[in-house]
Amino acid sequence: MTRLPTFLIITLLSGCSSFPTDRPDPTSKEGGYYSDDGPGKDIPRNLDLIKDAEPKVEGVAKRANMPYKVFGEKYIPMREIGPYKETGHASWYGKKYHGNKTSLGEVYDMYGMTAAHKTLPLPCYVKVTNLVNNKTVIVRVNDRGPFIKDRIIDLSYAAAYRLDIIEKGSEQVLVELIEPFKETLPEKNAGQLYIQVGAFSDKNNAEALMNRIDSLAVRRKVGSKIMQRSSLYSVLIGPYDSKEDAEKSSSIIASETELNTYIIKE
Repeated sequence: MTRLPTFLIITLLSGCSSFPTDRPDPTSKEGGYYSDDGPGKDIPRNLDLIKDAEPKVEGVAKRANMPYKVFGEKYIPMREIGPYKETGHASWYGKKYHGNKTSLGEVYDMYGMTAAHKTLPLPCYVKVTNLVNNKTVIVRVNDRGPFIKDRIIDLSYAAAYRLDIIEKGSEQVLVELIEPFKETLPEKNAGQLYIQVGAFSDKNNAEALMNRIDSLAVRRKVGSKIMQRSSLYSVLIGPYDSKEDAEKSSSIIASETELNTYIIKE
């Protein structure tokens, strides 16, 4: 059954771990979890060694991203990967949902680096920063929730542990959507560099943007194309031989069109 995170949450427990370190004891039954949830038994003690989720290009699931209604409120998920930042409170979920199906139809693993969000496209990857201690994790969003006021993301137990929010139960965070095909570029001799001006799950939208940018002077100096990556269609302008040229053109395109532009290596 698809998890509706925090649907049955009743009372947020409070307290503090008796584990004498600067991190909570991962097996502690005290701290900020819910009365019908919690860390469970036999919690691994190597949670610090669990690696971040590794962003990769995945197709946006059609069924999991349809509009839906919970508690009388309608939610319209994003259907495309694009720039996104949000600040708010993160919470976590554990043993109650461990082994159950997520909204994406996958099995929830409380020791995996995953998360739930109400409207981000499924699946996607986000960087979550604890704004109190500046610790960060990268998680794969594969579920919907949390449906509690003022909470923007529900983290897996492992992700919450690495951010040090197990005891408190929730914390102020910054959530940033990651575009997997955006790469860190060398300063020189980067090879084939392109400016990405959009990425869509619908090819018609990509073609419409191609027509829109066709008259740009910077586009006429190079070329443009639609590149399919899994089920996403990226609109690219290029290629450029140097990062300097690509950055200059990217700035011009952004100022003339108000599009969000990114330099990628192809």
